[in-house]
Amino acid sequence: MHALANSVRRVYNRLRHSTDVLHKDTGVSAPKRTLLMDLHRYGPQAVPALASARFISRQIIQTQVNDLAESGYVVAKRNPEHKRSSLISLTASGRQFVKQMITREDAFIQELGWLPDSGELAICAKVLDAIDAHLEASEADAR
Repeated sequence: MHALANSVRRVYNRLRHSTDVLHKDTGVSAPKRTLLMDLHRYGPQAVPALASARFISRQIIQTQVNDLAESGYVVAKRNPEHKRSSLISLTASGRQFVKQMITREDAFIQELGWLPDSGELAICAKVLDAIDAHLEASEADAR
């Protein structure tokens, strides 16, 4: 398990560095790009949910959301399930920015010339998702 954790950290750091270089001209930091990608992938979310998924404070996420809103990439909308916590969603400009990021990243991946095949990637994702689920369950039991 330690070897896997170390490999995941190494790959995460390498991917983050690669995407920082790839997107340096956008002026959008890696944490903000991650927020945009998560909103694209999972749809509108409240700041507390975005913070909880990252194990960081709501204040840090709120600052990032405010910056992204000033750039026109996200907007706060009324949350029908909570009076005080708005849902953060992508604007049309935010969706376009995410599409451009994905296009750049897809081109970068193609330039690498090697990646595991889709079956191997599916197995990796399944194993990592199972580890995450077990860790989440053990944290819930500890509360």
